[in-house]
Amino acid sequence: MARSPAALLLLLGPLLALGFAAGAVRALAARPDLPARRRRALSAAWVLLLLAGAPLWLVAAALLGFW
Repeated sequence: MARSPAALLLLLGPLLALGFAAGAVRALAARPDLPARRRRALSAAWVLLLLAGAPLWLVAAALLGFW
């Protein structure tokens, strides 16, 4: 079934935003001026953002009827 570009953007837009946010958190975690404990926490946070955020968005999109 073909989908319109707007529907595809509605489905994939939040995934792209999630990936951008995870990349920003990863870049922040690489800063050398942060304490080691904060860098480890940010390193874990960007992975969790991707591992939890993407599936949660796909479930939410299915429940909302976007997919």
